[in-house]
Amino acid sequence: MDWLKSLLQSLPLDAISDMLGNIVVWWSHLVADVPPADLPMYAYVGGSVIVLLLWLLVARMLPKPLGGITWVILFAVLFAPGSALNEPGVIAPASISVVYAVMMKDIAGAITNALPILVVMAAGLFLGFIWQLLRGAIERGMAKSRLRAEQDAAANMQLAGADYINPLADIDETTEVNLVKEKKK
Repeated sequence: MDWLKSLLQSLPLDAISDMLGNIVVWWSHLVADVPPADLPMYAYVGGSVIVLLLWLLVARMLPKPLGGITWVILFAVLFAPGSALNEPGVIAPASISVVYAVMMKDIAGAITNALPILVVMAAGLFLGFIWQLLRGAIERGMAKSRLRAEQDAAANMQLAGADYINPLADIDETTEVNLVKEKKK
């Protein structure tokens, strides 16, 4: 317990409390004009966006396809639309309905409420697949144009140096025969 006491004593509690106070003041100014009925939705969407942005940092450390797939799954779980429990016209996250149905041991309701999550996930994975195809095509095109530019630059340098014979060109057979005859003389 001494380590905990020394840890608490070494923490700058005044600075932390000032920082938290500033965050609370900033938040209260930010939501001052928001109606109280809309505040939970704004807080949910804002929090979900923050979670997705933070997960983007984690996904960059994961292998390339796995990071994107986990980001799409997290997006689907957070933003798939569902309906509120008692009011079908009110939109709520589908993940909440799935958790509620599982807690009530309603397997059919959990599967039904999980369908929007699966649809959003499938759409996100399809869009990611299309994005990777386009990105690969663009990168291949850029590599080809970069190679052509390097070849053009080499040809221009060769012409500028008045070196009209390409040193990389294959020597034809008659030149080889003439070279062999000259060496024998």
